[in-house]
Formats: sequence, C-alpha cells, structure tokens
Amino acid sequence: MLVRILVAGAALLLGLHSSALACQTRNARPVLDETFKTPDPGWGPPDDAANFTASGLVLKPPVNGSAWRWNPNYSVDGRDLCATIASPATLPAQAGDIGDVGVWFWSRNAQNFYTATLALNGTVSVDRLVNGVWQVVMAPTPSSAVKTGPGAENEVEVILKGMAGAFYVNGTKIADFRGEAPPSGGGAPGVYAESGSSPVAWTFTRVQLF
Repeated sequence: MLVRILVAGAALLLGLHSSALACQTRNARPVLDETFKTPDPGWGPPDDAANFTASGLVLKPPVNGSAWRWNPNYSVDGRDLCATIASPATLPAQAGDIGDVGVWFWSRNAQNFYTATLALNGTVSVDRLVNGVWQVVMAPTPSSAVKTGPGAENEVEVILKGMAGAFYVNGTKIADFRGEAPPSGGGAPGVYAESGSSPVAWTFTRVQLF
C-alpha cells in the first residue's frame, strides 16, 4: 500500500456497520451507467495504463504507483457513485502488497482529489491527494465486507452531498466522512487503482452515477 500522511484533526465520523443492497440508490435511474463496452467519450482514449475491453475498463498501474480515469462530462455533488471492480485473477503471496482500488471524487485536477478504496488484505480507507501529497482522511480499517480472493468482485460506493460523504463496500456502510469538495459541482466522478511491488490489473466492470 502506498504510504500516506495522516492529517491532524481530520473530520471523520465512523458509521454503523449495516448490510444493505449494493448501490444504495439502485431504485433510481442512473445518470451514468457505464460498462465500457462503448465507453462515454469523457473517459478519454485508451493508453498504457487504461484500456477498454469486453470485460470493462482495465487499469494497469505501474509498480508502486497508481492509475486513474475520470469523466468530466458528469459531476458528483448530490450523487451516488458506485463502481464494481474485479480483482486480479492471480495475486502475489502478500495481498497487502497489491495496493488499493476504488473510486475517485471531489477532484479539482490530477494532483488534488479524494479516493475511497479497499485493499485485498481486507482493509478500507479514505484518502486525499493535495498538490501531489497524500493525506489520510480515514486510516486503513479492517472490514469483513471486503472480498479478498483472486478474481473477486467488490463494489465501492460513495454518496456525496456538499462537504459530506458516506462510504460503502458491497452494500455495507463503512463510514461517514467530511472533506473539502470543489465549489462548483463537486468535481468529476472517477476510478482509481494502485500496484505494489508487482504490477497488477484491476477491471472496472461497471460504474454507475445516480
């Protein structure tokens, strides 16, 4: 897992752990329902770190690095961002060395954004990148909601309104948190992934914005 800097006095209120149906706003019609078979142009063209396949968007972060894609055709304020992610089919001996994967939000640019992620050692976290420096909003916390096996599918979700957010994994509420959203529209929705000491590929099979 990438090393991140703890923010003194970060505002965080852990939510109660309760199971629910995945994608909390599933009964509404999504404004974006992306399987990447015919990707929305806002995701940009494919490159070495991101490729559109029949299975979904595959992110291949470099060793000890990260990769992401965001879609500026949409904004997240007052929205529910929900991403389904397939883990690598083959895992290294130490699952904690893979890195985190999840959603990107409250973005101002590629050096200033938030992530809500899980790791295959069974932890979940919320982090913020500020001018290229990582800060911790919610430190890695063990959660039984994370599916850790090779090829497992996990659903990572944030519900955002103003400066407040709620974080879910596989329909289980992890935490409520607060942060600094961009002043207009809350920024674009996105996806985020990391590699550890060995490169891995994460497949985002579906991204929904309600």
